[in-house]
Amino acid sequence: MAILTVNNIKKMFGTDVIIQDITFEVQKGDRIGLVGINGSGKTTLLRSLAFLEKADGGVMTLGDKSLDMHNASSKDIAWVRKRTAFVFQNYNLFANKTALENVMLGLTAGRGMKKDEAERIARKALRDVGLEDRMDYYPSRLSGGQQQRVGIARAFVSSPKVIFADEPTGNLDSRTSKQVLYRMLEMSKNSGVTFVMVTHEPDLAECADRIVTILDGKVCSNVVQDEETKKKNRDALFADLEGNLDIGGEAAKEQNEKIKDNR
Repeated sequence: MAILTVNNIKKMFGTDVIIQDITFEVQKGDRIGLVGINGSGKTTLLRSLAFLEKADGGVMTLGDKSLDMHNASSKDIAWVRKRTAFVFQNYNLFANKTALENVMLGLTAGRGMKKDEAERIARKALRDVGLEDRMDYYPSRLSGGQQQRVGIARAFVSSPKVIFADEPTGNLDSRTSKQVLYRMLEMSKNSGVTFVMVTHEPDLAECADRIVTILDGKVCSNVVQDEETKKKNRDALFADLEGNLDIGGEAAKEQNEKIKDNR
């Protein structure tokens, strides 16, 4: 069942065509890797799908609702944003708010949830990413990997249909990248949320269910990976993380057991 269908998306900057004729389908629960060289248009595509940038043409269907990418109303855009979430490469946290407050904000300000309920949900999300002992820390006291985990918790906390992630490990070292990616893949699997990630790192993309390659603003390949290939790629990428996920508490125990079970 397709949760997201993209038809003939086009985006221009002035007279320069950045993406054109972008068409593909994303199945519910899929984990998609969007890859391509720098300047290929992959980030522009992702931001257009999240309505962070206005496309110049095309139609996006989310669930059973189709939207004109160029002429979508503010009401339509708000509808999409309530059903999607975005993980930024540069974390995009509020410096004057704690980790807990950053995660709560989307629930209180974005969805009108009562503070007590939002705090309960946000605390669970931060425990899930291993930050149970960092909830009251401001971003300046968190490492890059920890800040990205806050961003991940913030994305998952609102139970979106689709999460868009723009090179979420791009600012992290290799080991922390693996830890963060592992957590995102596991959380998307456990929650059933569809996950679309832009990355320029082939070994990270190879852990996805499907790899969509963008070249010169167009889709040049769309490859569904079989289960055996995905498992082989994931085993190779995450093999050195056993016992070293650095996420603490019960979450760490659960994650380590999953790694052992999958080897």
